[in-house]
Amino acid sequence: MKKLSFLLFIFLLVLIQACKKDSRSNWDTELLTPIASASLSIENIVKDTNLVKKQSDNSLLLSYNKEIYDFGLAKQIINMPDTFIGTVFRLDSLRIANQWIVYKTTLGQMGNMMKASPDPSTQAIGNFIINSHQQMRVIPPINGLSAPPTVFDASDYFQQATLKTGYIDLYIHNDFPIPISNAVVEVKDLKTNTVLLTETLPYVNAHDSTFKLIDIAGKTVSDQLSFQLISLNSPGSNGNQVLVDTNDNFRIDIRFWGMRVQEADAKFPNQDIVSITEEVTQNLGDRKLTYIDCRKGTLKIYITSTVEEQLYLKYVLEGAYDKYGRPLVEATTVPPAPAGGSVTVDREFDISGYSIDLSGKDGTKFNTYTQTIYGRIDSTGQVRHISLDDSLIIRYDLKDIAPNYIKGYAGRDTIVANDSTDFDFFGSLFKSGSIQLKDVDLKFTLDNGMGIDGVVKVNELTAMSPQNGSRTLTGSVLSSPFTVGRATDFPFKSAVTTFDINSNNSNVTDLLNIMPNRLRYNMEIKTNPQGNTGFYRDFAYLESTLKVNLNATIPLSFIANNLTLLDTIDFNLSNTNLKVNGITDGVINIITQNKYPIDAKIKVIVVDENFVTVDTLTSNMFVSAAPTDANCKVTQAQRNKTSVDVNQARIENIKRGRKAILFAEFNTPQNNAACNGKPMQIYSDYKLDVTFTARFNYTVSTKIE
Repeated sequence: MKKLSFLLFIFLLVLIQACKKDSRSNWDTELLTPIASASLSIENIVKDTNLVKKQSDNSLLLSYNKEIYDFGLAKQIINMPDTFIGTVFRLDSLRIANQWIVYKTTLGQMGNMMKASPDPSTQAIGNFIINSHQQMRVIPPINGLSAPPTVFDASDYFQQATLKTGYIDLYIHNDFPIPISNAVVEVKDLKTNTVLLTETLPYVNAHDSTFKLIDIAGKTVSDQLSFQLISLNSPGSNGNQVLVDTNDNFRIDIRFWGMRVQEADAKFPNQDIVSITEEVTQNLGDRKLTYIDCRKGTLKIYITSTVEEQLYLKYVLEGAYDKYGRPLVEATTVPPAPAGGSVTVDREFDISGYSIDLSGKDGTKFNTYTQTIYGRIDSTGQVRHISLDDSLIIRYDLKDIAPNYIKGYAGRDTIVANDSTDFDFFGSLFKSGSIQLKDVDLKFTLDNGMGIDGVVKVNELTAMSPQNGSRTLTGSVLSSPFTVGRATDFPFKSAVTTFDINSNNSNVTDLLNIMPNRLRYNMEIKTNPQGNTGFYRDFAYLESTLKVNLNATIPLSFIANNLTLLDTIDFNLSNTNLKVNGITDGVINIITQNKYPIDAKIKVIVVDENFVTVDTLTSNMFVSAAPTDANCKVTQAQRNKTSVDVNQARIENIKRGRKAILFAEFNTPQNNAACNGKPMQIYSDYKLDVTFTARFNYTVSTKIE
């Protein structure tokens, strides 16, 4: 009894203490709440919607296109080397101005000359003529009459000239009342005292005229010339009376013309001295181009002149037009060369954007630029020494020619492409493991954007996987090259040729079973293998290419061997309804609904915002395959659950988590009697759903007033 009274006292004492103001009380509780969820379906995991295709029966297949090689005009077909060509232009001709000399004597002057003759009989005739002015008389014969020379000063035109060609016209006008017969004239160079010519004039009737042409080619003349009537004879009036008028005259008009000089010291007039069309041919091997559109390029011309006079030059690139139809014409002025020396100028022409005919002057050549040089003298009025041995040395530099378009014969080339390329087909789906595919349909698509025939020979195609090694394509598909047709122009249309690679002609299924991430290839591409079958109608644009594409179509029907899917989901306790600060420990449940007909092992890693691991919830959770019917098609999802105990230390780590990474490693089960060893077809509704729930223990504090 005493003992019971003591215990009652103690209980009341404790109760009184508990009822004091501001006293505290703690107790533990359990809460069950969802944390996160994920759904691992093929369509959810693959970000590229073009990769996964759903068929009419809801089965899935993979469709992948990969360009593995691009053979382009700009890089490989046309390499137009820089071309440097020099040529020498001699002056076509040099001319000096036409000159006129007029020789004139009257009948009275002739009578006075006769009066001064030492011959008495001649004196008598001279007196007779002078005294018979305006009278009808019979004039006796006249023989051996001569006249002093007439001097011609040509220094205003030239100092000395050696004539390559030249002519003298003698226009003879006889206004005497008697005919002139057997008249002789002489032209002399007074500086050298050289007789340039002595000519007998033709018979001229009274009051009549005649003409004589004299060729003076090869003569060298100075600027001081004399013209002299050496002798003049006349039969007189043949016994007939004629009216004697001492003002009647005998006149010779002398014209120097057509004087093109071999060399001269002269004041050369404005004149054309060069007009030459020349071809410049580039060496392009067996390529024979007739036309290009130039994307870029430079024509540089260096002109060296020994001509001691100012030249005006015009350059024309024949058959070259810009997009507005304007020809390429450029002009430049070349200053006079110093005496005995030369002068050089250079001009650079940007031929970007020009369309250029490369068929030469007559349209039958190839790779040939045609240019015309026009040269003329712009006279300064100064005496210059110029000869036909003077020259224009012209060098053409064709540099950095890059075409937008070519036409002609593109030649024959063999290009070996030995390289590798990414093949990220499986990497976007599966992170590791291997696969046994039921079927694979691979196609080589050759898209030829050039107007050039070709063949492509695949010597090697090797799949490479860092996990599963390498495997090389074999089979009859590699025994022969693939023929590539040519594109057509106007309108442009590329030529597309497709070749199948399947299990009937190769081991392509084995090739892709290793889930490669790279493909190594060795291909041999030949252009125009039969030669110039296009008869100079090959063409290519700058953007023209021969593309080799690999197109894979793979039904998702396979046997999985440690085939891993991966997904990353939000996993942040702070984003749930939980009051995380009071959690002490508990259980996290991982609940799966597997509709794949494949077993799986799940690993879940919780990471922080920097993707640093803070906890591994599970590393080996087994998930059973979904049950299948006699056709190996899933009938319902298979549920699995795993509970993970987490103490306070793990709770503190998990609180820092922001994401969870799910690894699902699939293996086709071997215990299914109906489907054992068979590839499993994947349908669009197949997925693995994962749900995370928690039952946490809390420490709750309360205040008692």
